[in-house]
Amino acid sequence: MGLLDSFDIFELLGFGDATGLEMLFAASALVGGILFLLWFALMMIGGVAADIFEGLLGMEGVGDLGADASFKALTFQGLMAFLMFFGLAGLYTLKSTETSTIAIAVGGAAGFASMYGTGKLFQLFITLQSDGTVAISEAIGATGSVYLRIPHNGAGQVQVNFGGSMRTMNAKSHDDAEIGSGEFIEVVDTMGEILVVKRK
Repeated sequence: MGLLDSFDIFELLGFGDATGLEMLFAASALVGGILFLLWFALMMIGGVAADIFEGLLGMEGVGDLGADASFKALTFQGLMAFLMFFGLAGLYTLKSTETSTIAIAVGGAAGFASMYGTGKLFQLFITLQSDGTVAISEAIGATGSVYLRIPHNGAGQVQVNFGGSMRTMNAKSHDDAEIGSGEFIEVVDTMGEILVVKRK
């Protein structure tokens, strides 16, 4: 117990004789760094960090793609970045200039810049994300071939290229005529999830 009583993490990190402002910067950098490492570790073991931290802190926005863009920086990642860079930049400036006003200004600027950059980075990730959903109406005008014979007054299957990939879809003939396997077709309409095709 006596060993734990004498343990001081700031003494261990070389801030035993630090001033109040140095302690503030060091604590900010330490908390931000630890939270970042925890978040990164949780992301590596299954992507549960966003749910855990948002649930604990009552925050939203990390995974919310519908949130307003102006609040993208106010995520858990943004706050971690602010704490880390505010602490590191402020501490470095204070050690270099020994002027507290300049250190606070530089630390604040670095913190807000990192928060803004984090928000922009997540916006970029969101714009690159695609759910792969393609409207069936995009198939109209596409050409392909019959995969499974389309019987008279019935449905078969066709392979058509639309939405950037080859897709196998249920299809029926526009004039209820039979279309054999391998014949070339063109999509002229849709009926729900069924393509209406004609011979090409």
